[in-house]
Amino acid sequence: MVSQSDRPDRDERMSNRRADTETARPAELDAIPDKAVVHLDVRDDLRQGREPFRRIMNALEEVPEAGVLTVRAIFEPVPLYRVMATKGLDHWTEQLGSEDWRVWFFPAGAELGNEFATGAASASPSSVAGDPADREAPESGETVLDVRGLEPPEPMVRTLAALEELAPGETLIQVNVRVPRFLLPKLAERGFRYDVLEESDEKVRIAIRHDAGD
Repeated sequence: MVSQSDRPDRDERMSNRRADTETARPAELDAIPDKAVVHLDVRDDLRQGREPFRRIMNALEEVPEAGVLTVRAIFEPVPLYRVMATKGLDHWTEQLGSEDWRVWFFPAGAELGNEFATGAASASPSSVAGDPADREAPESGETVLDVRGLEPPEPMVRTLAALEELAPGETLIQVNVRVPRFLLPKLAERGFRYDVLEESDEKVRIAIRHDAGD
C-alpha cells in the first residue's frame, strides 16, 4: 500500500489529488461520534522506511460497525484505496499540509450520520424489523429488538443505541439471523453480559443485560 515503490506515477497522483481534494467533505462524516472513529497516524513509519500496512489492517479491525478509520500519511496513499474498496469501503481525502494527508475510510453507500442519529430513536420495546407476523412479544422488563432483515451496520448501531437506554435489571433481547460475532466483544467492553440461544439456522436470540458487578 504505502511503500515508495508502490506509489502511482506523478500524473496519477495529481489526478487523484484533484479528484479528492476538490470533493466536498461528506456531511455524514460530521455526524459520526468520536467514539466511532479510529485514528491512525503512519507518517513516522513512512519517514523511517517502515511498511505500515499491517498497522492499518489491525486498526481496521478495531473500527466499530458503521464507524470510520482515518489514516494520516506523508503522501496520498492511492494504492490503499483499492485495498479498502475490496472491503466495501469508500474514502474521502484531504491534504492538511506538506507531506500531510488524511484519508477517511467508511462503509460504501452508508448514510452514516442518519444511522447514528436515528439509532436510539429507532430502538423500541417491540420488534423493529423482520416479518411483522413473526415479531417477538416482550415480557416484563424486556426490550425486544428484531434486527432480522436489516443490512449491516444497522443491527449493531441499533443494538448499542438501545443499550444506552437499558436500565439496570432490564434485558435487551436482540433477535438476529446469526450470532453477531462483532457485537459480542463490544458488549463485554461496555459492561454487559449476554446469553446466546440459537433457536434455528436462521434465528438467534441474544439476551443482554448489565453485568451484576456494575
